[in-house]
Amino acid sequence: MAFSTTRLAEILTAVKNLGSITAASQHLFVSQPYISRTIKEAEQQLGIQLIDRTTKPTRLTYAGAQYLAGLQKIQQQLSDLDQTMHELAQSKSGHLSIALSESMATQVLPELGSQFLQEYPQYHLDIHEMPSLAAEKAVTDNQSDVYIGPKSAHHSAFFYRIMHKQSFSVLVPTSYPFSIPQVTHPQQLTSLLHQPFIGCDLQMVLGEITRHFMADHHLFLQPALTLNSLSTIQQLVERGAGWTILPTPTTTASTVRTIPLDPQLLTYQLIMAHRTSKENTPEMTAFLRVAQHVFNIDPATQLKHRDD
Repeated sequence: MAFSTTRLAEILTAVKNLGSITAASQHLFVSQPYISRTIKEAEQQLGIQLIDRTTKPTRLTYAGAQYLAGLQKIQQQLSDLDQTMHELAQSKSGHLSIALSESMATQVLPELGSQFLQEYPQYHLDIHEMPSLAAEKAVTDNQSDVYIGPKSAHHSAFFYRIMHKQSFSVLVPTSYPFSIPQVTHPQQLTSLLHQPFIGCDLQMVLGEITRHFMADHHLFLQPALTLNSLSTIQQLVERGAGWTILPTPTTTASTVRTIPLDPQLLTYQLIMAHRTSKENTPEMTAFLRVAQHVFNIDPATQLKHRDD
């Protein structure tokens, strides 16, 4: 447009508040012909009348009032954007996008997220909950900054740190005739193969891990149901719908036996990862510091690994 929208917004505001082009020109310290010409150019460009010249005092038309409101909204958005960019440039605020599964969010975010926001209130967390394989892809595709979740055998182009190792347990309804102190050999699970198995969906890294474990030890079965929520799977087992293998839960109902799997048989590593082509931002570094504190990790001994 030939006219300045910023200047036009000032002119329309002055006309609206003062009721005449003459008063507006005096208020803005410009000539009356300049104001008339600017408004006329805008009206010709937009194809609509912005002020009603037949009234005393001069008023904005309905279109003029709507246009002014739109210009003011745009100017406020630009002002907010400038402030955000200034704060980012000064490292006073920032944005961190985290991709993880709903189950991981339930397990790690309450303490980790609340601690991070308390220590770094200037940073904004953008949480994307999705199946963990999709969460990995969101990070490698540059849609999110950080992945939190189990380490998959199919990680690619990731720098990652191991936050902790997690053990697994077999969860069985107490009505099943299966009660041993610990599963120390995979074949001990054979007696459960005729019972309904409730598993993690293969879009979940945990689904991959448990399915590979079963296949590697020739414990072939077709899951009766697959889900991408660990809490829902546990609730189904608690109601007697079937049995499962899950990361060892902190609590279960009295209707379930939690039988640990020997860690030599099955564990997973919870990792925090970003793609290899991305440098750590101040927000990522801050989040890592909080995670190291929450997981009681010594930063001096925690190694950074690379998958390519």
